[in-house]
Amino acid sequence: MNPAARPFEGMLAAEFRRRLLEARQKLLRTVAATDEEMAALETPDPGDPMDRASSTWGALLASRLGGQDKHELDEIVEALRRLASGDFGTCESCRQAIGFARLRAMPAARFCVRCQSTQEGTPR
Repeated sequence: MNPAARPFEGMLAAEFRRRLLEARQKLLRTVAATDEEMAALETPDPGDPMDRASSTWGALLASRLGGQDKHELDEIVEALRRLASGDFGTCESCRQAIGFARLRAMPAARFCVRCQSTQEGTPR
């Protein structure tokens, strides 16, 4: 892990894990067609967040998502992976810490504001 990055441990990690799982559940809830599928979303599978993120029900529901929603779900799953590996909150481009305000607004953010602007080709 980059020494410039802040480790996300304890309550802080739990906050972002909760926010990411809630965002994942909200996306999947938009395509849940049956009561059984809704119940599966309400009762998480045992295991770590990555296990829950790749559960059978989640995969079934994710296959029903449209392009933008599917991309958003992929970003959430990737953010959960970064959280588990200790890379969460580190910009993938400059390797500096992503600001807390940005992470709270967009928990799945991969880039700091400056690098995101560069990626999008917009001046900061």
